[in-house]
Amino acid sequence: MNTATMPNHDFMELHPVHQHPAGCKQHCFVFTEIADIELPPEITKYPEKIKNGSIHSYTKDSISPPPPKLGKERRNRKIIALVSGLLVCVALAAGIPLGLQLRSSSLLEARLAFIRRLLVESPLVEGYWAPPMGANFSKSFAEVKSGMVGALLWPIAVPCAAQYLDAVQLTLEGLDDARRLVSKNGDMAVVENADEMEQAHTEGKLAILFGLEGGHTLGSSLAVLRSMYSLGARFVSLTGVGCTTPWASASIRNDFFDENLPSTLTNFGEIVIQEMNRLGMLVEISRLSEPAMMVALNVAKAPLLLSNALPSSMACNGTTAAVPDHILSALSQNGGVLMLNVERCGDKPMSLKDAITAINYIRAIAGVDHVGLSGSPKNYPLLLAELARDRLWGSVAIKKLVGGNIVRVLREVETNRNRLPLSEDWIPLEAIEGNAYCRYPET
Repeated sequence: MNTATMPNHDFMELHPVHQHPAGCKQHCFVFTEIADIELPPEITKYPEKIKNGSIHSYTKDSISPPPPKLGKERRNRKIIALVSGLLVCVALAAGIPLGLQLRSSSLLEARLAFIRRLLVESPLVEGYWAPPMGANFSKSFAEVKSGMVGALLWPIAVPCAAQYLDAVQLTLEGLDDARRLVSKNGDMAVVENADEMEQAHTEGKLAILFGLEGGHTLGSSLAVLRSMYSLGARFVSLTGVGCTTPWASASIRNDFFDENLPSTLTNFGEIVIQEMNRLGMLVEISRLSEPAMMVALNVAKAPLLLSNALPSSMACNGTTAAVPDHILSALSQNGGVLMLNVERCGDKPMSLKDAITAINYIRAIAGVDHVGLSGSPKNYPLLLAELARDRLWGSVAIKKLVGGNIVRVLREVETNRNRLPLSEDWIPLEAIEGNAYCRYPET
């Protein structure tokens, strides 16, 4: 297209300050004589500015605004930054998981604050608490509170050597001592089910669930078992450490009385489990022998508990219960939970890295719904804060680990209550007659 040549008038020279920036809309002007231009009133109103000045591009409807000032641009940027920050805060408040923030943060205090908020919502359940009675009880309680623990499984323990002697009496006395200690402490509350545990946590109290460590505390009697339930015991370890009973074999053999004690769970041992299921008591099996564990898993009609235990693959020699991998796999089918000992591996204190490795190992085999914590209340805050950095452990998974799984198991055990018939069986006399039971002979 042919374009007319523009006259070289002085007033047509564009001043460098007023050249349009790139991207702005340009209007093409073709002039022949100044007289041919029909200027709008806005221009003719100021004739003195036309001389040796510059003319901005315009249309008849409007005049292009002058370029924005630098100060205004800075203010606009500040406003945009402020609005963006507010939008981020609103988005976080609307439900973006706090765990996502923690994974990008290396600040320990930020992760600890996240764990504190989480434990306000869900109680941290310690799976095995055996405090020293007497003057050191207060110190043990202080460690539990500093570890943000909200509930305790407290097994009443008596010496295995008391079996066939006065183990039942010692158990009753131990249960009475523990109850009196709790009654003197306004920050504790004895609970008997999952609802009471959560209610105590809501009230800011430490929930105490009593149990018995070792079947020898029952004197091989279902009547004693039912009486212990009436007194508030809600779980029983079928054997203590190295304490085989006439009806259940322990993983560590330490037989003082009879070399012919069972190597598995006897028929009466199966009846004990069935009666505990009927009552609504947790059956704890971590110290059973491997064959006895398998029998218990096959017989139980409710989820089982393995407390203060470790996987056998960690090769932790010592008195800590060791659970083989195939038992862990079967545990997931049963619906039970293993309360992992995160304090020691044999004689060696467990590091945070070792503890997290063990937790993830149990999760990989049994699943996230079947693992809990025990053994090291004072280390829980740091352990959970470190665990929160792992993408696998969001807030939902951590809530299951700290107590959600054991609370679920308690509820399922309570649901199965009274679904089985009352058992009136007695242990066969031949299973105990060769031992030094101090009992009146039956006629």
